[in-house]
Amino acid sequence: MAGRLYGTLVAAGLPTPTMRMQTFIGGGAQCADYLHAVADLVGSMLPSIEQHGVASAAEIDPATLAARMQQETISGGCLIIGRSVVGAWARAPERTGSR
Repeated sequence: MAGRLYGTLVAAGLPTPTMRMQTFIGGGAQCADYLHAVADLVGSMLPSIEQHGVASAAEIDPATLAARMQQETISGGCLIIGRSVVGAWARAPERTGSR
């Protein structure tokens, strides 16, 4: 939807929207919270991951996944670039007349 957000708001009769895009970029200890969120997401998808034969719970080891990912980013000097989040907002035109 991000690529269509501007056109959708304008087509709805709203004024030109203000738009922003945000993402996480960091490495080392700075990315701990982000990697914990990724590990939590993997944990919530674990039943589907196992059902489709991608990996087993033992291979993923959800209890240590975030710490292992962080250690790998530190030892490899890696930069983590997270997914982008796009937001848009516009103020509806003032209505004239009584309600």
